Amino acid sequence: MKDRNTIIESGMLEMYLLGLLPDEKVAMLEKMLADDAELAQKYAEIEQDFENVSLENAIQPPDFIKEDLFESIRQEYTDVKQLPKEAKPQTFLWIAASLAALFMISSLWMFTQWNSTKEDLQVTQKELNDIKSQIQNLQTDLESSQLLASIVKDPNTLQYAMKGNAKIPGGFATAYINHEAKSAIVNVQKLPELPADKTYQMWADVEGEMINMGVIDKNKDVVVMNYIDEATSLNITIEPKGGSDHATVEQLVTNVYL
Repeated sequence: MKDRNTIIESGMLEMYLLGLLPDEKVAMLEKMLADDAELAQKYAEIEQDFENVSLENAIQPPDFIKEDLFESIRQEYTDVKQLPKEAKPQTFLWIAASLAALFMISSLWMFTQWNSTKEDLQVTQKELNDIKSQIQNLQTDLESSQLLASIVKDPNTLQYAMKGNAKIPGGFATAYINHEAKSAIVNVQKLPELPADKTYQMWADVEGEMINMGVIDKNKDVVVMNYIDEATSLNITIEPKGGSDHATVEQLVTNVYL
């Protein structure tokens, strides 16, 4: 029977979670998960990682603009009668004044409705832009999830545990490197939050030179990084917001040798 470390390093837990583990190994792994609490805890953590990547946030649709932007102004003049010849001039003046007042009231109503509609359109446009941004984020998360799944099930994928040092005690990241597919993914869910003016950045050490692998977006649990050939180690530092051109070595928080 394989030991715990061999099972973890071989990717059997991920294969089992994805339903890709051969049937003849399933019973053996399930027995070990039942008997080994530490192995079961590791499986639970991997399962949680996948759940966080695949989680789709519900999008609340906006309140659409009311069906009719303007109500029709219905002014019907019926039963028009010819005024008698003896009608006094004041009668015509009163009619003209009434029509003018009616026109002013209608114009004011239309102006008010137009301003209200413009405001509704502006609010709706903002809500639509927010939805578009959320959809783009979900699409990115889905693509990352699919890429993570494909990398994990690949037998050429290597998994590296990156434990935080004294600068981020308890911090932890997991890197998935596939030299055949030239891909690099890192799960940063357990890296502590940083101040707004700081960010995590990942580097590959190539013959003593730190090569930028990309800024880590903490709004995501799993981040796709730039793959660097011939790297001898992976390193994560704390940098100013937006990232740096050169690694701030004194702000190194975790690293692992490949």
